[in-house]
Amino acid sequence: MEGHCTQVEEKFSMLLSLLKQLPSRFEMIADEIDNEQLKHALCAVAVETDQYAFELKQQFKRFDLTLPKAREYHVDEFISTEEGLEVIHGNGREIALICERCEAFFSALYLSLLNDYFPNNLLKDMMQYQLTGIRSAFFRIRFLNSLRFSN
Repeated sequence: MEGHCTQVEEKFSMLLSLLKQLPSRFEMIADEIDNEQLKHALCAVAVETDQYAFELKQQFKRFDLTLPKAREYHVDEFISTEEGLEVIHGNGREIALICERCEAFFSALYLSLLNDYFPNNLLKDMMQYQLTGIRSAFFRIRFLNSLRFSN
């Protein structure tokens, strides 16, 4: 049982660390984009993921749950593309690839945590909401990105 708790703690630690790092990555990408709608969508993901990390920490405090040990994970290890996170001007495939990898990674991490047993339904509901928000945000970015090159 203790091994299971350690695994859940590790997953939460990873989630919190990566949610805090993602905003700076997406703001950096947004700075390179000339399309205002896409730029705003990327900045919105940055704001949302920062908010999600804050909400998770607040839920831990609210229910007297032990915050996972702060361990630094590097977002690039999990979501980098062959080109890295540098935006190369072209057909927009780089942004689509980054979004696909981010969405797949965060979906897998959230679903893994949601499938683990822990008795706090409010935390689980909030995480389900966050997962839906992340998926919707990346869908919007991919859609706006595809519109840039559809002309």
